[in-house]
Amino acid sequence: MIPKTPSKLPPLFFNIGGLLLLILGWEGLAHVQSGLVVAGPADTLAALFRLFTDQAFLTRHLYPTLKRIAMALGFGVCSGLILGILAGLVEPIRQMLAPVRWILTSIPGVIIVVVFMLWFGMGTTMVVCITATMVAPIVYVNTADGMAQVDRALLEMATVYHLPLRVRLARIYAVTLAGPLLSSVVIATGNGIRIVVLAEMLGANQGLGHALAIARANLQTDELYALTLLAMLVIGGVEVVLLRPARKAVQRRQA
Repeated sequence: MIPKTPSKLPPLFFNIGGLLLLILGWEGLAHVQSGLVVAGPADTLAALFRLFTDQAFLTRHLYPTLKRIAMALGFGVCSGLILGILAGLVEPIRQMLAPVRWILTSIPGVIIVVVFMLWFGMGTTMVVCITATMVAPIVYVNTADGMAQVDRALLEMATVYHLPLRVRLARIYAVTLAGPLLSSVVIATGNGIRIVVLAEMLGANQGLGHALAIARANLQTDELYALTLLAMLVIGGVEVVLLRPARKAVQRRQA
């Protein structure tokens, strides 16, 4: 086994280096390919600036997408958490939910989009229901597995000392579930935002997905790339602003 060579430079230095190499490769590809196929970094950033300064775009596409993401993640995470806790506490419920979990995690997302379009029509309800349905199993599996990892000795001690359920949930279950739950929320957030954009592209008349469909149809490659970059920024923003501080808080509490 080859020993790792420690670096005196901070990890951020290598992160920036990797990003610069990626941008250089992107720029080189843009010079080789037609502008209709690959938009360069400068054109993409210019298009992104235009989008941010366009009030109609913000009102018609960005805000509805952010609203749908928040609603879908809220419903999906809450339902997955509740079902996961129930499955962890009651084994028959876990066995009853196993077929549903298997179906939702194995069926291709585009099929669910088509089926839900038939059920709910086009618009926010369809997008939110699809995303929540796809996000919930991720949270459910991690929560149910986390419940199985709860220290049985602590539970027996809580029973001996007649600790109320509120204390058990806060002091035993919540501490054990915090790590797996947060990891599942991180994965669910990334997947959920991708599904929202996909569902909007296929069945909505507002949102980033719909704007992507319009840009693709009009061969506005710079705007297409700018919208893709914007979707990535949304995912990164949610992780940096919400999930990373939450993860640090959990780590401090468990330390």
